[in-house]
Amino acid sequence: MTGLSWSMGFDSIAPGNVKSLDPPGFDVNLSKDLSIVPTTDKKKDLGMLQRKQQALYARATSHVKNVGFMCFMAWMSGNGIQIFSILMTFNLLSAPITAILGSGKMFPKEEDWPQLDVLMPRLLFCAIQLGQLLFGLYKLDGMGLLPVYPSDWISTMAVPASLERSFSSLS
Repeated sequence: MTGLSWSMGFDSIAPGNVKSLDPPGFDVNLSKDLSIVPTTDKKKDLGMLQRKQQALYARATSHVKNVGFMCFMAWMSGNGIQIFSILMTFNLLSAPITAILGSGKMFPKEEDWPQLDVLMPRLLFCAIQLGQLLFGLYKLDGMGLLPVYPSDWISTMAVPASLERSFSSLS
């Protein structure tokens, strides 16, 4: 063997000399993110404002299916006083209250878009949640757990007559 010497020049891969090679089919003009570039065109700003407004309304109405499903499940559980129907009714009452109190975090006011209307989607969201709350109160009334008679509050008043009677079958 003759004296072969191996050598490699590291000068070609120095940080200043490195050229990035693009893969086949890569277009530099298409890779630029146009959403970062600030737009001065009023038409583009108006389109972005409309898309943001539509997204707010979509977020406000996204809970309609959940509310409908919860009301259907509560209706299917019946008006009897069992553990399942009581837990379902508690969820019917607690979930909308929690959602309404947390609606400020769900619909924040953006400083970048001061003309964005956040109030109407938030009111729509609260109205949908109030529908579930009202159904929960209706369910409590159907179960007989909602105090609606004066005798429920004052012990000296006469209790109203019962609408149903129960008899044993062994008599």
